[in-house]
Amino acid sequence: MTIRTPLIAALALLLSASPVLAARLEPIQDYVNSRDYGERDHSYPLLRCGALYLASLKLTGDTLEPERAGQIAETATKMVAVATHFRVQPGMDPEAEANRTMDQVEVLVADYMGRATGGRGKAFGADSLVKKDFKYCRTVTEPFVRNYDFNPPPR
Repeated sequence: MTIRTPLIAALALLLSASPVLAARLEPIQDYVNSRDYGERDHSYPLLRCGALYLASLKLTGDTLEPERAGQIAETATKMVAVATHFRVQPGMDPEAEANRTMDQVEVLVADYMGRATGGRGKAFGADSLVKKDFKYCRTVTEPFVRNYDFNPPPR
């Protein structure tokens, strides 16, 4: 019983310390539209899309062709990596920021998975947030993949 209390306190602290985790999720497009350009975290949509794709891969990855599953995993990973890069400011510890970002991704994936398996039958069912997020993410993914090639140049 004494172990659970510190874990619960640590989780509560984590949730209250992070704006991504503390706020109730709103559709990504609503987040972008409701804030002035200078007031929003520009990495947040990439983080959310990466988490959405990771959650969908966890749910449907075994039904996809391995090449397609690999493409989705690579795109999601790149989105999270770029989001992390955007978040690192001068004087910050990049490794610590990467760890914080991955913690946020894990919570977002768990949220999306919870929505997906909420007893609605088909993966993600009729969850409007997920539908809106998929729609938003589709509009940014193609240009993102085209513009952020992290593969080393051929020798």
